[in-house]
Amino acid sequence: MKGRNVLIYSSIIIGIVLLIGYALWQEIARNESHIQTSISGTIKTAPNVTGGVVKTDNAYLILFDPETLTPVAQHMINPFLPPITFSIGQSDAGPQVSLQGSYRLLIFTDRDGDPNLPSPGELIGAFTPPLSLGTESFSYVLDRPFNSFPQELLKSSQPADKPEDSIQGIVRVSSDLLKQVSPTDKLIIMLFDPSQGRPVAFKFVESPSFPMEFQIGPLDAMGTTDLVGPYSLRILTDKDGQPFQAAEGELIGRSKDLVPLGTSNLDFVLDGPYVR
Repeated sequence: MKGRNVLIYSSIIIGIVLLIGYALWQEIARNESHIQTSISGTIKTAPNVTGGVVKTDNAYLILFDPETLTPVAQHMINPFLPPITFSIGQSDAGPQVSLQGSYRLLIFTDRDGDPNLPSPGELIGAFTPPLSLGTESFSYVLDRPFNSFPQELLKSSQPADKPEDSIQGIVRVSSDLLKQVSPTDKLIIMLFDPSQGRPVAFKFVESPSFPMEFQIGPLDAMGTTDLVGPYSLRILTDKDGQPFQAAEGELIGRSKDLVPLGTSNLDFVLDGPYVR
């Protein structure tokens, strides 16, 4: 009888161990599947903006298709108290969306309940290069005030000037001056007509990240001006909201020759301090 009881108890224990083992295996499989279909890591804030986060803020994480720049997954963290871990992927996409490959990530905070409208105190980070699903331990830094969405996203929803009617290229900063650029700077791109002695078109770019692509054309013209060209191209940084007044740390680049409309692949360098 005693031997029979031992056999029964042993069978029960073995059964429990098998059930626990199966449950653990299932959980490991689920975790592995989740990792392979998501991007995870840590969200931090840069030291100069840490004070801008309050415990009632939300953090929005959005994955974008790198080709079309359409959002494919969204995740919200609340409360948001950085540094904090994150994960976004298939479980945050719509039921008809199957995530595969790589995606670009954007994270920003929301304070007023409207994530589409930037407000004082809200923060945003860089629009990342494509990240592969399965990426772990990625460090994302909120390093600037949320004044607007990245220009790439804004451009994707707006009509673009025709190449033949605009000036396009890459703007970069001379390496010895790069340390003077801060995340809160604005970039001013301006076409100046020497015959009229005034600018005829300009464009503001929030929180530029160098080197970056630029384009300026009829959509940026002042008033009803018809752009004909050629023009002097001036690109400068602005730190205080006064683009026509020089401030310490602001930079500028000026084209050496007049630039005709239709110019593309222009390599433009901010190579000196902005002095009026």
